[in-house]
Amino acid sequence: MGKKIFSDTELGMDRKIMRRDFLSGASIAVTGAILCPSLVKAMQAIDKDKPSQSQSNYYPPDKAGMRGSHDGSFESGHLVRDGEKFEAIATGEEYDLVVIGGGISGIAAAWFYRQSAGPDKKILILDNHDDFGGHAKRNEYNLDGRNILVNGGTLNIEQPTNYSPVAMGYIREIGIDTKAYHEKTKDMIRAVRRGSLGRATYFDKETFGGEDGLTIRERGPDASFEEFFKNSPIDQDLKEQFIKLHSEDVVAKSFEGLSDEEKKLKLAGMTYADYVTKELGIDERVLPLYAPGLHFRFYVGAEQVPALFCWELGGNPGFKHLNLKPTEKISPMHHIAGSQHGREHEYEEASIYFPDGNATITRMTVRHLIPDAIPGETLDDIYTAKVDYSKLDVASHPTRLRLNSTAVKVAHIGDIESAKNVSIDYMQGGKAYNVKSKNVIMACWHNVIPYICDDFSDEQKEAMLYGIKAPRVYTNVLLRNGKAFEKLGIGSISSPGLYHTTTSLHFPFEVGDYVAPKTMDEPVVVKMHRAPNAPGELRRDQLRLGRYDLLNTSFETFERNIRDQLQRTLGPGGFDAARDIAAITVNRWPHGNAYAYDTITEPYHWAMYATDDRPCVVARQQLGRISIANSDADASPFTDAAIDQAHRAVGEVLADQYLMTTA
Repeated sequence: MGKKIFSDTELGMDRKIMRRDFLSGASIAVTGAILCPSLVKAMQAIDKDKPSQSQSNYYPPDKAGMRGSHDGSFESGHLVRDGEKFEAIATGEEYDLVVIGGGISGIAAAWFYRQSAGPDKKILILDNHDDFGGHAKRNEYNLDGRNILVNGGTLNIEQPTNYSPVAMGYIREIGIDTKAYHEKTKDMIRAVRRGSLGRATYFDKETFGGEDGLTIRERGPDASFEEFFKNSPIDQDLKEQFIKLHSEDVVAKSFEGLSDEEKKLKLAGMTYADYVTKELGIDERVLPLYAPGLHFRFYVGAEQVPALFCWELGGNPGFKHLNLKPTEKISPMHHIAGSQHGREHEYEEASIYFPDGNATITRMTVRHLIPDAIPGETLDDIYTAKVDYSKLDVASHPTRLRLNSTAVKVAHIGDIESAKNVSIDYMQGGKAYNVKSKNVIMACWHNVIPYICDDFSDEQKEAMLYGIKAPRVYTNVLLRNGKAFEKLGIGSISSPGLYHTTTSLHFPFEVGDYVAPKTMDEPVVVKMHRAPNAPGELRRDQLRLGRYDLLNTSFETFERNIRDQLQRTLGPGGFDAARDIAAITVNRWPHGNAYAYDTITEPYHWAMYATDDRPCVVARQQLGRISIANSDADASPFTDAAIDQAHRAVGEVLADQYLMTTA
């Protein structure tokens, strides 16, 4: 019996949903490298029917459709990459500091600079997107009189106990007491994780053989993987392979007699796929089951993730017999070394989740930088505070935040060593403009810098181009109710063979003055994750090919896959895609998370230690009046890395400006 094919009508492809934007990928699947300049200018020009940042009705968070790196945010950058030149119009504006990039690192840099240099210093933040926050995006929905929040990218403050004093000091000074917030929300998070709704896996015939079907993982101390696999609709021989691997009835004989350190070094030198198949002798057909977790953390599958990282991450079977000792050292790769071995619940519960993800951090910071733009004073009132975007770029404010503005050229005015100012050209609405500044912090991602700033040496440019950001997709689907989840008794679904590899209900937050819908009779947000890649290729090639795939996938293709997947997985619970979907937001990030080093294709010490010979360190060196921030500069995809690098870059700027005044 083959997979049921649903028609467009059955899936509701003809139904109207909130703010579906035709231009945002519904029919334009050609992007980046093949868009002609005239089309780019037309797409970037401000549509007469759409408000500009200066208008009172401009409010990007409530846009649905294709978001994240939305159409209009990247085309100018791609043209610069391909050699296009722009003649800039002089604005006459001069600043003490221009920050290129309005993500967490860029906004934190502006905050650190103002704290040290003084509130009267003139700061301009430029960002290519229509909203600030970078990957810390916020999606808002309004349905049946309810305002519903969800993250469109960066999820949480992960393991704040690992944050540096600088990063945690910043979080607290902008008004976020992580310990107090944890105390307020821990019972809510635990109730969701330990409540009546369980976890399930969707086994599809194409990936696992057998038949399509949803298998629920029993909860409680008596739950066993053996029963889970026995109840799954997969081939009997594959069931036996899974049971063997999870029962730990396997031994990696080549590891016998090795010390703990030797075992870990050996695991670091092989992929999890090779460990499972070659060392443990398990059929490779088991590997897709672990893809959702690996995709979320490492963006590629078992064939490219070091076995050591899979042990550190936890949840991946096959290591128990090795009797590895917990490690206290936190690898720059992923923040998790040791967290799953003896301290799992402490760390898991300590992570901080906001209703809109880490958009809360950027909104709290912008409130300090530009008080007129965001009303209120505390964390409790930030969630429902509506940003007045028309107040972000006002001439009378010392700090200004200019959206829809892509930097296309950055250059010292005169000799690098003696230049007192930097020239910055940016594109906005199809035209190029110029401003000047004493210093610049480039808080954009490393790969773009060599194309917009020619002042750097070939060696430094090569280091900037080394890391390849990981493409990923955070899709949010607003359902009119959650009755299908309730009927099935589940709150999350792992779907290794489907378009999005995970599906889960968003937490029903009640924090400050925000109260999310709480019952399954009310609207719910379904979060779905996808990491575009190319299995079988080397990791770096997978990331490149995944980015190309993502940029050339239309919203219409996403929508059909989303509707089909939800119908297949939730259909047995009475779900009707045509009836129940109210809105879809695809937050695509072709240049998503910062590139982190591995232990297979790169030197071991790059991944495990913060050494100065890493490309990220070479790439982030100050040049004249230009400094570099962002998480790329730390080769770490985490929020604290972005904050730490912002602080380092501001330190360089302050030292430089001091020397300029005393020279």
